[in-house]
Amino acid sequence: MTKRPITAEDLCEFKFVGDPQVSPNKDKVAYVLTLLDQEKDGYYSYIYVTDLNGEGRQFSSHYSKDHLVKDTAPKWSPDGKTLAFRSNRTGKNQVWLLHTDGGEAIQLTDVKQGIGDFSWSPDGSQLALTINGALKLTTDKEEEKKEEKSDVKVITRLRYKGDGVGIYNDDRKHVYVFDVAKKAYTKITDGDHDFSQPRFSTDGKNLFYVGTKAEDKEWGYLPAIWKFDIASKEETLFYQGNGYLHSPAISPDGKWLAAIGHTRGERSQGNANVLLFSLESGELTNLTESFDYTVGNLVGVDARYDTAEARLIWNSSNTSIFFEATIGGDCQLFKVNLEGEVSTALSPAVASVTSFDIVSDDQAVLVLETPHSVADLVAQDLNNVDNVTPLTAWNQDLYNEVHVSTPENFHYKSTDGWDVEGWVLKPFGYEEGKKYPMILQIHGGPATAYGNGLHHEMQLMASKGYVVLYTNPRGSQGYGHDFVNAVIGDYGGMDYEDIMAGVDYALANFNYIDTDQLFVTGGSYGGYMTNVIVTRTDRFKAAVTQRSICNWHSFYGTSDIGFFFTEWQHGHADLWDDAVRLLELSPLHYARNVKTPTLILHSEQDLRCPMEQAEQWYIALKRLGVETKLIRFPDENHDLSRSGKPKHRLERLQHLVGWFDDRRDKGTGSLSHK
Repeated sequence: MTKRPITAEDLCEFKFVGDPQVSPNKDKVAYVLTLLDQEKDGYYSYIYVTDLNGEGRQFSSHYSKDHLVKDTAPKWSPDGKTLAFRSNRTGKNQVWLLHTDGGEAIQLTDVKQGIGDFSWSPDGSQLALTINGALKLTTDKEEEKKEEKSDVKVITRLRYKGDGVGIYNDDRKHVYVFDVAKKAYTKITDGDHDFSQPRFSTDGKNLFYVGTKAEDKEWGYLPAIWKFDIASKEETLFYQGNGYLHSPAISPDGKWLAAIGHTRGERSQGNANVLLFSLESGELTNLTESFDYTVGNLVGVDARYDTAEARLIWNSSNTSIFFEATIGGDCQLFKVNLEGEVSTALSPAVASVTSFDIVSDDQAVLVLETPHSVADLVAQDLNNVDNVTPLTAWNQDLYNEVHVSTPENFHYKSTDGWDVEGWVLKPFGYEEGKKYPMILQIHGGPATAYGNGLHHEMQLMASKGYVVLYTNPRGSQGYGHDFVNAVIGDYGGMDYEDIMAGVDYALANFNYIDTDQLFVTGGSYGGYMTNVIVTRTDRFKAAVTQRSICNWHSFYGTSDIGFFFTEWQHGHADLWDDAVRLLELSPLHYARNVKTPTLILHSEQDLRCPMEQAEQWYIALKRLGVETKLIRFPDENHDLSRSGKPKHRLERLQHLVGWFDDRRDKGTGSLSHK
């Protein structure tokens, strides 16, 4: 059967797997399945359980006529008899419990503002969890006369807003211990501070959690690990971090604590490492210091919805720690021993692990995506990287129906000789001897990467008859510490050279590209680079800039990260002393050079690259007579293309591809007579 081209609407047909959790008996895996609902314009999810042969069933189920239900964060009780999970089925996220032998879900927590993180105690009698603000139970009686509250916001913090969150209130996130039998809450942390990721020690006598009490935490956020003695109620500072720090994992023997992080200060986009702490002495060892890749999945795609937190997992003998790392366009599973020796990759190349859990030293379960498939659950033989057994195949019927273009990987030299990786997608219905228009895609970050996952937007472009080119210029993760940091202080410099050298390489080596029909788009940092490109060259027939930056000077004070990101990324550029430099780095400064028809796509609630950036760019181009259009998406944030409302995501794709379609030569696809 001839397969049809993929459509924008196919995005809503995907089913997304994530957050695998192996049972204590090592015979079952719980995971989250997330689906899109076009009618209700949102996402919903259930917990599923499968055995290691792929025989599974839906484990949680709930319908609400008022809202879409999301069941997430499955966590087996230590005895394996119950499964806790987080659900918004009553309106706010609470912890619920399901018995593995059947029955209805039981609500455990009843907090008005909902529950954040949670984890089991070793004996299964308690949960450590986080709550935002003072504890308020749904059973508490409301005062008869409520004091009328003002909607005026009084801001006193430097970090007072966050993309996807909005304006922060005065509530702080604190750690509590919840007694499962008594349904009683005991507050652990206090003060004008935030704490997260609580973990019980192996013997259940202590709690460890992440947070900071530093007076200058808003300017330079350096989280610490805290230890709380449950019997004595004494809190001590276990480790004062000097950089990124999260995902604490305590060894089964209780002697070690591992975490993901680095020690280079807040303002560093180099590699994240596996950090090891002795729980006896507090001594720190960077286990992956000589492993020149970052821990975690930085491969960006738009067809993913894995709700798992980043994780480190110990083996049962306390001798190794499993982790995932971004290697070029892949994210693969590795392990490191306590001497800092890192294994070879334990999962396949040309694929990306989005989350994982460990069955034994010989077997893992992975949520694995490839260029041809969104993530599904697989069993991975840890002794044979090629021995992968599918456990789920949620989207196979769709794959049987639609054509997915295969990325062609290549490497090329930039203008200064640096090696850069890239890919091209051939268009649907490709025929030898024909010429096709090309769309250049530029990723955000810049410290992320394109790579080996299914990118629906790119596949849609290929289905519409475009060649799609995408590369990982310097500043991208997956190529070592020096490569990712090379962009700092050099935005629009060698990163621009890398991108344009990729275009030149593609035109020289892929003779099916119509050199007169080049288009460009990108989001966030990629939107910034799209703006830079149209100020420097007219070689692209049209551009679409998404969630972009055009003015670094105003970005400093309007973005949720602007005041520190701007200084850090531009080599300690100061708002006052380096005002001229910030303007010279801003595409807005060069708007008079733009001739390229430019579409601007932006979310009105984007606090990362605020709406004012799009407005400035639009007014400048419009005032200067450039063909331009501004599309504003209400009630969406910086993550529109990955987790926005389905209807807005579909309309965004229509505007994006439509802008190029309206400006391409309609004769494209016929034999070239040039």
